[in-house]
Amino acid sequence: MEYQVVNQNEWLYSDSSVSKLGVNEVQLNTAKAAYVSTQILLNNLEIGAKYKWSCHLPTGISLEVYKQIDVLCEKNTGPVSFCVNEEEGESAEGYTTRKAPFRVNDALQPIIPGELEVKTPTEALYLAFYADECVSAREYVFNLELMVGEKCVFIPINLKVFNVSIPKDKNLYISNWYRVDHIATQHDLEMWSEEHWAMIDKYADLMARTRQTHFWIPNEIREVSKLEDGTYSFKFDRTKRLIEMFLSKGFTHIEGNLLYVRNNFWDSNFVVDILGNRVPAGSPEGYDFVSQYLKAWKTFLEENHWLEILHQHVGDEPIDNCKDEYRMLSSIVRKHLPGVPLMEAVETYDLDGAVDIWIPKNNYYNENMDKFERIRKNGDELWFYTCCFPGGHYLNRLWDMPLIRTRLLHWGNYRYDMKGYLHWGFNWCEEADPFNHENLFFPPGDTHISYPGGNIPWGSMRLETMRAGVQDYELLNMLAKKDKALADELCKSCLESFDQPNEDTTHFEEVRIKILSALEK
Repeated sequence: MEYQVVNQNEWLYSDSSVSKLGVNEVQLNTAKAAYVSTQILLNNLEIGAKYKWSCHLPTGISLEVYKQIDVLCEKNTGPVSFCVNEEEGESAEGYTTRKAPFRVNDALQPIIPGELEVKTPTEALYLAFYADECVSAREYVFNLELMVGEKCVFIPINLKVFNVSIPKDKNLYISNWYRVDHIATQHDLEMWSEEHWAMIDKYADLMARTRQTHFWIPNEIREVSKLEDGTYSFKFDRTKRLIEMFLSKGFTHIEGNLLYVRNNFWDSNFVVDILGNRVPAGSPEGYDFVSQYLKAWKTFLEENHWLEILHQHVGDEPIDNCKDEYRMLSSIVRKHLPGVPLMEAVETYDLDGAVDIWIPKNNYYNENMDKFERIRKNGDELWFYTCCFPGGHYLNRLWDMPLIRTRLLHWGNYRYDMKGYLHWGFNWCEEADPFNHENLFFPPGDTHISYPGGNIPWGSMRLETMRAGVQDYELLNMLAKKDKALADELCKSCLESFDQPNEDTTHFEEVRIKILSALEK
């Protein structure tokens, strides 16, 4: 058995080989109340051997060990968006890690010592250490004894804990949209059964691990009936249970469900889904339904003292040719939810007064920075999102992009003072096999950043890297309050702009140490 320690910000693959010049000891630096991680690449393993380990951890330090599971990257991301179209002469050369198809280690299966077997001669582990708030700030030296069948290696670990703590209060807004129906189907559970609720709870835990702040209310949870007099009745029993679940885990904001949709992205008109039938948003029937729903929604939230933590959607991704109708629909929502901030992923900057929390894609912000900065000066809030776009050299969290780009997404939040990040794809892989996703339409990995692992959801290297980036944002934010010029300089050395990331992982670690050292002084 051979091993090599690999930086957590680099991809490993099913065909990765241990280098004779590779690192064989773990060197980590961390704040308190934070995770810090590394990878162990293993070659020449005995198939069928079981994993065991032993580690005398210092007080205040804990360890989670995961086996990396490789997934199929069938196609490359396009130079602008979606997937490469080779028939049109597109090429992914120069901005992706490998030419597709290939398999990349993304899914993370928790290892219970003595229970998980080796499947292939080459495998990799992900080690996540956690330094709690009370641990002493100093350098810790210890060993991890890793046993695979009859073979054993002792891996030296040097873990330096700085006298800096990640704040308990979250300063960066994060939302990953999730599908409760996919949780049921991918784990073979009956919708709204107790087993289904228990699995939703586990998915909420996985989101909370990433310091996620917002949880959306999926439309599937609404209980609607039409009465004999033509009005609608709304029950919020399931919604109440869901909200109580997420708030108990430290989430801070309710993200109100999409009230209107478009049948096609390029459509100029919105529709309302009423008991499975779609009617024009501007029709009397559409107005009746939405106004009655919003009245009931507001009353329910007020009764539970939750209205003040609501951020409400109107209709996803308004574009130029539907902006006039969007303004009208936004005014309907404001009429029934006065004072509630309206948040939206936007494909146009021409919606003054209709949106409070603007969420453009990072490339759209880059291309129209002056327009969005004018909006910010008028008192509105800016987040950013990624979805289908962008490709090329832009930051995104896709399988064929350098893994460090996922982490740098949240350096982008600091770089441009954007208060949040939204992504649609926590577990949105439809009915496809998320480990072997074929016939890709969306970019590789865009639909999901978690995996169904049988009796629990599995995280991923991208989700863990995203979590690390959220922690980095907190550190940069703390340093800015102490020395903004230094925080800006260090951030810019890793991220010149959303499409100019510095992907040198050695430089990145050096910058992290400078941030921790500056905060400790």
